[in-house]
Amino acid sequence: MRGNFFYRRLGNRVAYERKRHSLSQETLSLITDIDRTYIVKIEKGKANPSIKVIRKIARVFKMKVSDLLEGV
Repeated sequence: MRGNFFYRRLGNRVAYERKRHSLSQETLSLITDIDRTYIVKIEKGKANPSIKVIRKIARVFKMKVSDLLEGV
């Protein structure tokens, strides 16, 4: 149960940052080389992304991984 809550909060944070940077899921997918459907799963809290994937996403937002995960 707690893990699911973490993934939902992470997904909300990724979606928030993506929108804040005016990026579509498709654009984020192309920049990070992560499948768009996986981006959707991350944002919905249905995926367990690796640190490598989180790092790719954080890099697009010009953030440290720790900053992206802060408050999650």
